[in-house]
Parts: sequence; structure tokens; C-alpha cells
Amino acid sequence: MDTVADISAERHKLLVADDEAIIRTRLKELGENLGFSVVTAADGVEAWQAFLTEQPDLVILDIYMPRMNGLVVLSKIKGAVPECPVILITGFLNYEQLVNVSSVKPDGCIIKPLNSMKTGALMLKLVQREAEAVAMA
Repeated sequence: MDTVADISAERHKLLVADDEAIIRTRLKELGENLGFSVVTAADGVEAWQAFLTEQPDLVILDIYMPRMNGLVVLSKIKGAVPECPVILITGFLNYEQLVNVSSVKPDGCIIKPLNSMKTGALMLKLVQREAEAVAMA
């Protein structure tokens, strides 16, 4: 099994969208430490606009954000670029009910407080999976 150190995210772009500045900063630092180029957004509208302009390889979305929640952004992203991996994050334990109601599913879910090792491993796994799918196409 690969460890976080075995995989490089170099040259991949990460979009982090969360209305909590501390979470955005922590995920930005984690992404940069893993080799990602990181773009951040403070709400769902900013996230969608950043997705369209930046064309990231991986997106991390908070479920509950102002102006447009993460589930709506997830749906828009998957509608535009279905193969783009998206991770949802939330501080609420009932997130599974929200995700199950949605017709579009994320590629991963993380509960706050964030565990950097688990979050980083999931980020790298999804980017690697996407890179392998592109290489096989």
C-alpha cells in the first residue's frame, strides 16, 4: 500500500472551499505540503467560479457554506466534469443523510476536525486514481 510520502501531487491543482478561514488555511497548507498548487474559496459561489476558471484536478468542499452549499457545488462540478474528484467536509455527523438524498455522490467525505494524515492520503489517492484513469483512456 502506498504511503503519503510515496505519491506526489506535484503539478496538480487543488480547490479548497470552506467558509471557515482556519480550515481553508489548514487545507491549503496540507495541499501545498503534498505538492498541490492550491486555490481557495470562502463560499459556494466563489468555489464554482474558481472551478470554472482554475480547472482543478481535485476539489474539497465544505457542505455548509454561504451563498451556495457544497452539495449544489458538487452537483455543478459533476455535471460539468464528472471525472473530477470531489471530497466533502463537514462538522456535522448527519452528513450521510444529506449525501444519500443527493443524486450526485462525492468521491470522499471527511468529518471535522480534520485528521491531516487521513485527509492527505485521501487527496493523493483520488488524484492518483484520476491520473491512472486518464492514462488508460
